[in-house]
Amino acid sequence: MNLTDTIEKHFRIDEQQKKALTRIKLQTIEDILRYFPTRYSDLSTIKSIADAVKGESITIYGTISAPKTKKSFRTKIPMAEAWIEDLSGKMKVMWFNQAYIAKMLRDGDTVKITGKVAEGSTGLYLTNPEFEKTPDLPIDSHSSLFSDEGNSHEVFGYPIYPETKFVTSKWLYHAIDRIFKSGLLDTLEEYIPESILKKYNLPSLSTAYVWVHTPKKKEHAEVARKRFAFEEVFVIQLKKQQDKKIFRENNAFTVTTSKKDTESFISRFPFTPTKGQMDSINTILSDLKKPHPMARLLEGDVGSGKTAVAAVVSHSIISSRPNDQKFGSLQVAYMAPTEILATQLFENFITYFRHTGISIALMTGSGCRKFPSKVNPDSWTTVSKPQLMKWVASGDIPIVIGTHTLIQKSVKFKHLALVIIDEQHRFGTNQRFLLARGKFDADSAELTRKKSDLENTHFDKTVDDSLLFRDLTYAIRRSLFNVKQELGLGHKEIIYQKALAIELKKNNIQFSQEHRIDIKFRGKKVGTYIPDFVVENKIVVELKTLPFLGTQEKKQLWSYLKGSDFELGLLVNFGKSTLDVERVVYQLARNVNQARSASSPRQSAIMPHLLSMTATPIPRTLALTIYGDLDVSIIDQMPSGRKPIITEIIGVDGRQKTYDAIKKEMASGRQLYVICPRINDPDPDQEMALQVKSVTSEAERLSKEVFKGSKIGILHSKMTKEKKEEIMQSFSRHEIDILVATSVVEVGVNVPNATMIIIEGAERFGLAQLHQLRGRVIRGNHQAYCYLFADAKTQKTLDRLKALKTAKNGFELSELDLQLRGAGELGGGKQWGITDLGMEAIKNLKMVEAARNEALKMVESDSELDSYPILKEKVSKFSTFHFE
Repeated sequence: MNLTDTIEKHFRIDEQQKKALTRIKLQTIEDILRYFPTRYSDLSTIKSIADAVKGESITIYGTISAPKTKKSFRTKIPMAEAWIEDLSGKMKVMWFNQAYIAKMLRDGDTVKITGKVAEGSTGLYLTNPEFEKTPDLPIDSHSSLFSDEGNSHEVFGYPIYPETKFVTSKWLYHAIDRIFKSGLLDTLEEYIPESILKKYNLPSLSTAYVWVHTPKKKEHAEVARKRFAFEEVFVIQLKKQQDKKIFRENNAFTVTTSKKDTESFISRFPFTPTKGQMDSINTILSDLKKPHPMARLLEGDVGSGKTAVAAVVSHSIISSRPNDQKFGSLQVAYMAPTEILATQLFENFITYFRHTGISIALMTGSGCRKFPSKVNPDSWTTVSKPQLMKWVASGDIPIVIGTHTLIQKSVKFKHLALVIIDEQHRFGTNQRFLLARGKFDADSAELTRKKSDLENTHFDKTVDDSLLFRDLTYAIRRSLFNVKQELGLGHKEIIYQKALAIELKKNNIQFSQEHRIDIKFRGKKVGTYIPDFVVENKIVVELKTLPFLGTQEKKQLWSYLKGSDFELGLLVNFGKSTLDVERVVYQLARNVNQARSASSPRQSAIMPHLLSMTATPIPRTLALTIYGDLDVSIIDQMPSGRKPIITEIIGVDGRQKTYDAIKKEMASGRQLYVICPRINDPDPDQEMALQVKSVTSEAERLSKEVFKGSKIGILHSKMTKEKKEEIMQSFSRHEIDILVATSVVEVGVNVPNATMIIIEGAERFGLAQLHQLRGRVIRGNHQAYCYLFADAKTQKTLDRLKALKTAKNGFELSELDLQLRGAGELGGGKQWGITDLGMEAIKNLKMVEAARNEALKMVESDSELDSYPILKEKVSKFSTFHFE
């Protein structure tokens, strides 16, 4: 038995079990070993029926039989009666005045029953015991994994695994038992250095597997989970430190700033910067003086003044000259995730730079603008994209603000010195590398997103990303997933090629399997490449059936793309254990070649500085983990004089009173957001459809029953970007009084007159996301209100929501959310690509810092991890994660 063996090679499973195992991502023996128990049942108080003694309180695990209702013989009291049986015997159970319990139980149910033993004419029985249905019976201790013969007193507990239909906790328990008995653990190679294991008192890999699945002591289970948690964070940190090292090995423009000029620029602001803003500005300007590229994340609440910091830094950049040149300006590229936000940033920058006469451009998929206009120096003008690209390429425009269009291969800068990315969590590491194009190793900066199944694939429909053909890529992924679901893994390439062709036809996706791409050497044809598929004449798809995808396969596809008219390739591997889909982008390879071209020596030596910004409050431990390749600055203060938002938690009874208060504010000219609750569904299409239905029905209800006569608009993710832009512009112009939306308004909406927000189903959102949604209404000078409509059925839920009223800032809320709900909830869903165990580890600051320090030392001494081949492979398989 080997780790990479498929489950069906060693276990007899039917088709339903196979599909169920695939759904929970269990396909190999290693997958089963990594499927850890969620909890352990305490066996210390468990007794067998044969050991029951009159008058003693005991806990019994057993199987229920013959549940029924009846009346007591003498008093005629209604009651429930059943029998419980274990391996040692059988006992009657009775519940007086609780006849309904008989309807809750069925023959064959496995339960844990705790109660006091009584004795009657028919023998011992339990009266009115507490009971709990359990997934399965614990295996008898004499034949279990937990204890040796005669040592049952050492037993800590038996594992309870997450279940799904057709895959029970009992099946998993026996599967683990079989794996252990196979001797596989004796063959495992440790990949974490022994010195690290000893330093942090972590068990070896084989010992950790035994302790996590079959603990004799509580301490064994805890230390085993600690080892796997440390391992996960350690691998993430290794990847991040490698990325950081690669980035820092490049050169950057050294930016010399004049303190007097900076102070003069800031003095024209209509407000006094906070200490947090000034500290961030000074730290960033200090970074820019260094000859190596800065990589910094700036965190700050909505309205804390991050854009002002970006403006000051941009002013310092464009006030500097390119290295060894007396003329020309350095350039800034500022990328936002949506056109709405890009447009607002453009308008804000005009406000900051209007007095300087500096040219600022806006470049989005919908159109381009330039400030100042020749006709009206106080305003902007519309320009063509080709003309704007010429100005950018010549260096005539020093500041360019845009969306994903800035990473298209046709957009070139003359002296790009700083890249600013707003809402950092919407972009992955690879997109940052792509925008900050320059001299870097293509292998480490490939634009890929590795997902094993369609359930893990989710695209942000609010983002303009025509270059990457998101909708078409999603459709291809769905077809690939359907092929894998039906065929499984382990077939030859030709089988998958035929199956995918059938699936693409079924979904009306056009493709060719006969497209020929000439391979040339010095202008002469030396061969022909025929891709497995060319889909809709846009995407090349190559299928493989390898143990895993390596660098060589990616380089081959890069080479083919460079000799073609195609920009995007999908490298698909039906491997032994997973379906992997990797994106390979032609423009990235092209830019690397350009950067290293002898005709452009200066370009080849320069990598832009990078400033990423986010309003998403992130706990320190999570930031250290997911943004380990970035230095972090935090603005934890709000500008003085701003009125604090009034936040209220509203139950069902308080809605009408709230609606009346809102109507009074609307009569004064204010506007309202209504956010519909999150709807989670494993199928992304179904989830989106349910969200749209929720928004539409709520808008109709408000129009007919609550706000009659008010102009109500709707906004949701299924709309085109043009429609979203139109709706937001109408809302901004006050042509709409109430905007009913999904959380699509969470990022990039700035309507100062909108001072009220209702969040329906507030208990379904994380605190950090609620805080961000609330931030939509603190842009203006009027008093703002946030109404949390919640069905808080428990005190715990109510206490969590109350934290929104008492927390000082978003960072305090995010730390609380991390403890209460876990890191995966910080963005409204588990979208970070970290396991539940890894999420728990992120709550432990010492563990995260330890993993980070060890990763840093290892990368400094062996950046390629050549001395640790197994660990190197694990790091190479690590897939970049980020909010979508």
